[in-house]
Amino acid sequence: MLKSLSDEEVMLKLQAGDMECYDELVRRFKDRLYAFILRMVRNGQTAEDLLQETFMRLYVHRMSYRTIAKFSTWIYTIAANLVRSHMRKQNRMPLQDLETDRDDDKPRELRDPKRDVDLEVAGKMTVEAVRAAMEKLPEEFREVILLREMQELSYEEIVEVLGVPLGTVKSRVNRARGRLRQLLADYVGD
Repeated sequence: MLKSLSDEEVMLKLQAGDMECYDELVRRFKDRLYAFILRMVRNGQTAEDLLQETFMRLYVHRMSYRTIAKFSTWIYTIAANLVRSHMRKQNRMPLQDLETDRDDDKPRELRDPKRDVDLEVAGKMTVEAVRAAMEKLPEEFREVILLREMQELSYEEIVEVLGVPLGTVKSRVNRARGRLRQLLADYVGD
């Protein structure tokens, strides 16, 4: 029954006291939010902590949500604000490899022995190049490109999440794409 409702309808039911709706919202958003937060903080445990804090704030502040905004925009705003606050407290960007931050209890992908080794090496080099290029972007560019390209938010949703003008969002996305093109020139060719 809840699966057929929009995020906004589920949130309204939560506001009305249906606690099952909280679990539904967590189920719908945990993976996407975790991926977004992890790409920003680059530390699995920190990302998990910030994800939990995001959902705690969702619950605590559930009555402040208004349907004038999409629910996804509202919850991404909470997550983005928590990430920014965390980054200010850290006063630095951690340079930790995502692959070394895996929990041992999570299943790992098994290698296919038939896979072409050259493709595998090229794929890893490309992933590493993209990861390195993303780390070189200023936070304001990395943030918008993650929201736009990875989380597939519209420009208008990004405006709501970040609280900056539409022109600023578009400019940052374009500049981030340009910077990434320059940084990845050796991998994409001319």
